[in-house]
Amino acid sequence: MAKYFIYSSLSKKILYLGVSMTTKGGMTAVLVSYKKYIEDMQFIPTWRLGSKLVKYLYTIQAIARMSCKLLFNRNIKIVHIHGAANASFERSRIFLKIAKRFGKKVILHEHAADFVEYYNNSTNKQAITDTLNQYDSLIVLSNSWKDYYVSIGMDKSKIHVLNNIVSPPELRDVPRKNDKLHLMYMGEISNRKGAFDLLKAVVDHKEEFKDKLLLRMGGNVVDGDIKTYIKDNGLQDFVSYEGWIAGEKKIECLNWEDVYILPSYNEGLPIAILEAMAYHHPIISTPVGGIPEIITSHEDGLLVTPGNSEEIANAIKYYIDNRDAIKTHGEKGYNVVQAFFPESVFKELTSIYNSLLKG
Repeated sequence: MAKYFIYSSLSKKILYLGVSMTTKGGMTAVLVSYKKYIEDMQFIPTWRLGSKLVKYLYTIQAIARMSCKLLFNRNIKIVHIHGAANASFERSRIFLKIAKRFGKKVILHEHAADFVEYYNNSTNKQAITDTLNQYDSLIVLSNSWKDYYVSIGMDKSKIHVLNNIVSPPELRDVPRKNDKLHLMYMGEISNRKGAFDLLKAVVDHKEEFKDKLLLRMGGNVVDGDIKTYIKDNGLQDFVSYEGWIAGEKKIECLNWEDVYILPSYNEGLPIAILEAMAYHHPIISTPVGGIPEIITSHEDGLLVTPGNSEEIANAIKYYIDNRDAIKTHGEKGYNVVQAFFPESVFKELTSIYNSLLKG
């Protein structure tokens, strides 16, 4: 039985909105954790993967459900919206307006990795800033994101940094059949996440890596044809693509790996990195988003330049040649990530709720 960190005496006052929990991605992982640790969580999904018609109907349904919920349930005082950039931000505006019409306090919990691009490409930047300031609170994933939102005109007093939630590890013994470095990539297979930069690094050093490395990659495919890429470049003997990884298989992978890698071009603060740290693994990643606030090169991982496949290769070589560093970096990472365990995060979230309820 799960231990609750927010009980129904408080959760009955909160309505949560966000992507369907059947959707693949980091925001979903956060919402699933909320459902696990919040007693009687009231949640309305506002978006799911599908055709334009499916997405439209899902949003219309969410608007109707939300309106009915706020009309007939007078206990609800706060609407907590989990959102991102682009169309997600535009949808959140609709739910913000509805909640305000019912006199509710509204939180936007911003998960976007690409909000900077969204803002920079907008033809009406002031409208974005004005919308942000209509929220009673903005929750962001790192101090660097807080600084960014202040820089575009968001009221600093409304911004709260709240860590993503990571469940404590389920450690298991995984028999090793070789002394190769076990490298794990879990994330969407996309250019933005650097998946093909990683593969290029491996291809460029194939002769060196083929007897020293095992790379497993998992995630939904957004760009390219990873299976064909692996086959065409003769990587099948030591690189595998395993589709979407979740549940028991995810736990198995987290126990199997020695090092986790995610060479992204932009990020919020990836759940996948935090999960790997919880399992005592060092991280190879990039200094984007909130990542530099938790990863310090040669302390709990290695940071490389986005798009630089040679730096990626050198980072992999480092852990192949310095096995003791895997343990020392992993232990330091575990110490860092404890601040992301449920008890700490929900204590801070409860404080945010209580401050709004008193205001």
